[in-house]
Amino acid sequence: MKKISKIFTMLVVALAGLSLTACNDGDDLSTDQYGNEISLQSFGPCPVLRGGTLYFYGTNLDQIEEIDLPGADPITAYEVIQSGKQSKISIQVPAEKCEPGQVVLKTKKGGEITSISPITYREDIEISDFYVGDNKENKVANVGDIVTIKGDYLNLMHGVVFVEKDTIKEDKFIAHDRYTIQVQVPAEARTGVITLTNLEKDATELQTKEELTINTPEATPIKDRTIKAGEVLSLKGASFDQIASVKFEGATVDAADFKSQSAVEINVAVPSKATDGTVYVVTKSGVEVPVGNIITVVPTQLVATPNPVKNGAELTITGKDMDLITGIAFPNAAESKLNKVETTQVTSTVPEDAQEGDITLSLDNGKTVTVAYTLVKPTVTACEPAAITAGEQTIIKGTNLDLVKSITFPGDEEQTVEKFTAQNANAIAVTVPAACVGTGFKLNLKNGTTVEVKEGLNIKAATDPAIASITPGEAVAGESITITGKNFQNIQNLYIGTFKVNRYISRSNTEIICQVPANATVGTYKVVMEDPDGNKFEGPEFKVIPAEKDLANFTENNDGTAIKYPYTFTWNDDGRFRIMKSDLKKWGVKIGSKLIFYKDASATGQVQINNANWGGIDSPADWNGTETQIVKVFDAAMMEAVNDVSDGWSDTAFILQGDLKGVTKIAFLP
Repeated sequence: MKKISKIFTMLVVALAGLSLTACNDGDDLSTDQYGNEISLQSFGPCPVLRGGTLYFYGTNLDQIEEIDLPGADPITAYEVIQSGKQSKISIQVPAEKCEPGQVVLKTKKGGEITSISPITYREDIEISDFYVGDNKENKVANVGDIVTIKGDYLNLMHGVVFVEKDTIKEDKFIAHDRYTIQVQVPAEARTGVITLTNLEKDATELQTKEELTINTPEATPIKDRTIKAGEVLSLKGASFDQIASVKFEGATVDAADFKSQSAVEINVAVPSKATDGTVYVVTKSGVEVPVGNIITVVPTQLVATPNPVKNGAELTITGKDMDLITGIAFPNAAESKLNKVETTQVTSTVPEDAQEGDITLSLDNGKTVTVAYTLVKPTVTACEPAAITAGEQTIIKGTNLDLVKSITFPGDEEQTVEKFTAQNANAIAVTVPAACVGTGFKLNLKNGTTVEVKEGLNIKAATDPAIASITPGEAVAGESITITGKNFQNIQNLYIGTFKVNRYISRSNTEIICQVPANATVGTYKVVMEDPDGNKFEGPEFKVIPAEKDLANFTENNDGTAIKYPYTFTWNDDGRFRIMKSDLKKWGVKIGSKLIFYKDASATGQVQINNANWGGIDSPADWNGTETQIVKVFDAAMMEAVNDVSDGWSDTAFILQGDLKGVTKIAFLP
């Protein structure tokens, strides 16, 4: 569409609204347009281009049925751009027959609106032809050639656009008058029509009927070749001074980073992120010209030494083109890193958690290569003594025993020992659990693998009572626990620390189910068994824990939804809640009681504790994301919030809100 942007002529109009009749004798209608249902305030642009768009502004113009321009056929087709009290419509002005004069708008109810100011017209701006150079038939150009555009009223056009690229403004024109524009083809030009513009807000734009063909650079194809990142690739062709970049698969090099550039040759270093695929030279206009394919080099002839290697020792991998390596990954290792990278080798420390298999070496372009390696494993040469009774100590001798994390001994239930009396590369001193019996053992390594030793240690069953496990390992006073082991038949008394167990649910030679003494205080204690002769046999540690109250069982979010874990504290009703005074008093809250927010260790943020009137009491926080819980100990201010009966919210003790995610439990500890 041809568009002309001019200052709209503000026209005073006369209105015949839906309640008015047509104007008689050609006289203008009343100009009191603001008191009527339909009005015309202005139209434009004026003068308007024949064949262009004419806009009308007013009130309820969507109720117009016909628009009459002097000399032209009635116009009934128009576009409603905006309706209502601030309406806007547009029409296409006929290219012929239109004459200057008043515009008449006819309403659907028979009224007329006649403009006082006349409509006027501009003569058509036109392009008759264009050519390149001196040959008037030539429509093929190189960057830098002169294009001559011929037509009429071209003096009104102030810019030339070559296929939607940057506009060349008239200060860069070589020639410019009513009939001619001459301009140089820019580097950004692409094949397509040429557009002229007057550069105004509602711009008039004209396009050539034919396309201008831009000669693109020609590249001499390269044969598929293997090349190493960092090597210089030489590309040859014609018009290479128009090239703005060289595009590889995975990377692009701009002209500023070329090693050299001329009209016939570009030398460019292959970037480290480039991978296999087609190479393109790219013009300033964005045209991509393929040159050929490359295959990027990867390291070869890889050898890992020493092999086998010990976890924690340095490993060297030799080969060709090793300087391409940017990363390393050992099997099962949480973290791997390179120590040194050279042309012929790389080095790395084998992580403690690495397992045997293929080491993966990565390149900057995403390619990888692998090399196999093996690990040193512990060996056992002897156990001293080799025959023991369960509960006694033995010394395991051998090599690389510092790789061992724990030892599993045989029995009705296998027992794993993680704490050794002593440990080095050549020996481990360990006390065999009292519940064990059998031959051999398993070495559990730090990397998660296991070495089985079938002989060398014979474990005789102990006749003394022995505890193998306590489940759970911690409990609240009064809760049930299960103790497994052997030789329980002669147990007369059982103690948790100094607290005697009085309630047994079941007893056998290998299992006791009992209740933690109700009077047991919070703490960590040894479990002690006593026979009828008063001999005491000490077992593992057991923890008596406080009886926490999970607040999710007693309250809900302010929006009425249940508290579900993981919970997210927010400042809105879906992430804040109230704690009632009655619950806290029932639980026996006192100074020293605790409010505990269990959370993901990495979660950061705060919980704001307010009284019933939203007064701030405290904002316990973990801003570093290092803690698994945030604890607020009840102080005098919190007790005041619990006991205050004149706060206007006699049922509410606290309002909790904040900005903490990943809360796994919200508990009150009396």
